[in-house]
Amino acid sequence: MRDGRKFALAILLATSLHASPIAITSDGALVIASNPDSASVTLIQAASRRVLAEIPIGGTPESVAIDAKYAYVVTGEGRIVTLDLDTRSVLSSADLACGCFGIVADNGRLFISDTANARLLVVDAESLHIVDTIPTEPRPRGMALDRGKLYVTHFDTGRVSVIDTARRAVDRVIATASDGNLAQGIVVAGGRLYLPMTRFNVTNAELLFDSTLFPIVEAVDLASLQSVPAERIAIDIADRPVNMPFDAAVTLSGKLYVVNAGSDDVSVLDPATQKGLGHLTVGSNPRGLALAPDSRTLWVDNTLSGTVSVIDTAFDLIVATIKTTTIPLPPKVLNGKILFHTSARITLARQQWISCAACHFDGGADGRTWLFRDGPRNTPALFGVGQTLPMHWSGDLDELQDVEQTIRVVQAGIGLVEGDLHCDPTCDKGLPNAGRSSDLDDLALFMRTLVSPRFTASIDRAAASRGLATFNTAGCASCHPPPLFTDGQKHDVGTGVSLLEKKGATFNTPSLRGVYDTAPYFHDGSAATLLDVLARHAPGVAASARQDLIEFLRSIPFPQGRRRAG
Repeated sequence: MRDGRKFALAILLATSLHASPIAITSDGALVIASNPDSASVTLIQAASRRVLAEIPIGGTPESVAIDAKYAYVVTGEGRIVTLDLDTRSVLSSADLACGCFGIVADNGRLFISDTANARLLVVDAESLHIVDTIPTEPRPRGMALDRGKLYVTHFDTGRVSVIDTARRAVDRVIATASDGNLAQGIVVAGGRLYLPMTRFNVTNAELLFDSTLFPIVEAVDLASLQSVPAERIAIDIADRPVNMPFDAAVTLSGKLYVVNAGSDDVSVLDPATQKGLGHLTVGSNPRGLALAPDSRTLWVDNTLSGTVSVIDTAFDLIVATIKTTTIPLPPKVLNGKILFHTSARITLARQQWISCAACHFDGGADGRTWLFRDGPRNTPALFGVGQTLPMHWSGDLDELQDVEQTIRVVQAGIGLVEGDLHCDPTCDKGLPNAGRSSDLDDLALFMRTLVSPRFTASIDRAAASRGLATFNTAGCASCHPPPLFTDGQKHDVGTGVSLLEKKGATFNTPSLRGVYDTAPYFHDGSAATLLDVLARHAPGVAASARQDLIEFLRSIPFPQGRRRAG
C-alpha cells in the first residue's frame, strides 16, 4: 500500500491520453460525446454545459480523439471521420476496412485498435491514410498513450500490450488476472496502469449468480511492467456489486472513478487504500469518462439515455444531466435494448450482478464455457438469433421470450413475467412466454435486431473459393446448409459423453455465420480452433484443403448491418 501524498504527487507528474467514447479538449473548453444509435457525436461547451451541435457521422461512433482544433472519430463499421471543431462539421472521412474501437492522437499520427484483425493501425492524421500496422495479440481494444508508450488492452483476456510508438512495435505483453475479460478502458496515473475489467469464474461447479462475475480494477506497476495483485480493487467489496466496469479516470487528488456500463453507475475509489469513497447513479449503459484538465469535473457518456452526466469531483455530486441526442430507435426496441444491457433492475438481476450483455457483449460471445446445470455450455453469439431458433445447445428454447429462464436461473432476477416460467418439462414443451409481458416481448424484439458491424476479418478469396468446394464435397452442407448454415436439428457428434452432461448426447446444430469469431467450438468448448474442429470431424480432408476450408468458414459473415449502440 502506498502513501497517499506520494501517490497524489505522482499523479501530477504523469498525464496520459486514453481511448474513450467521450473526450474533452486540452483546454477543457469542449466535450465531445458519442451517440451510437444516432450515428452522431455531440459538441458541448463545457463552461455553460450547453449543446453546440450534434454532428452526423454516418456510422456508429466508438471512440473519439482530439488534437488541436480537430477531432477524430472511429466507427464500428470501420471508418474514421475528421471533425473541424471551429466549423462544427465533418472535414473528411476514410474507410479503414477494420473492426476498430480505440483511437488516440499523437503529433500528427493516429493509433487505432483493430479488434477484428488483431493489429493496431497507424494513420496519418491529415490524409487519413494507413502508414503502418502493428500486429498484436487478439482483440486489441482500449488504449492509453503516455511518454512514447502505448498501452493496449486485449478485450477477452485483460492482457496489456506495451507498444513503442517510435519503433511501432510491441515491446512486451503484461499478464493480469488470468480469468480477466471485458477489458476496455485503461488509464495511466501515479506510476500505475488502471484497468477496469470483469473476472469470469468459469471453473465454478456451483453456479450461483454471485460466484460467476467479479468486477475489478487491475493495477499494473509501470516501473516493472508487472501486475500488482495486492493493489487490485474488488469493486463489489470496496463499493458494492456492479456490472461491467468499462472506463476509468483519476483526479489530481488521486481519486479513481470507474464507470459501470451494466449497472448504470459510477464507483468512486481510493487506489491507495482500495476503499470506496462514493457511488453515483447515472444514465443507461454509461461507457466512457472524460476528466477536465483541472480534474474538477467528470463527464459521463450514457449511451442508451442519450445524455451526459456531469460530476463535481470535489463533492462527488451530479450537477447536471445534458441531453445530447434523441435516440431514433422505435420505443419498444430501445426498451428491449436497455433491458439487454442493464443489471440495475431486480426483475433482471439480483444485486446488479449480471446483465445479458455481460456474456453477450454487443450481441457476441464471451469466449468462455460455463458449467451450467445442463452441463458445460460454450457461450454462443446472438447475431441473427431470431432466424436460427431453437436456442441453447440442447435446442430447448423455441422462442426468444424463453430467455426468461436465463433471467431467473442465471441472472437471479425475479423475472419479467409474473407466475410460472412455462418451462415444464422444458421451455419448448411448455406454454408460450410470448405475450405475457411487454418488457419480455421488447427484449425479444431487440434480440431480433442483433447484427454485427459491417466488417469481416481479412480473407484470402481464392482460398475461400476452394474451401467452399471442399465444404460441399465433404458433406458439411448437409447439416450446415446456406444461407443460415444450420439445419435447425439436433445431432450426436460424439461430444456428449461427459458425466457432466444432463441433457443427452444430441446438440442443436450451430449456425456457421461468423464462426471465425466464436472460438472455442462445440457445446463444451473442447475445440480451441477451427483446425481442431476439422481434425476431429474431417480427418479425410487433406491438410491444404483444411486450410482452404477454414478460409471459407472465416468468410461467412455474421448477419450484418449498421451497428448497435450501448
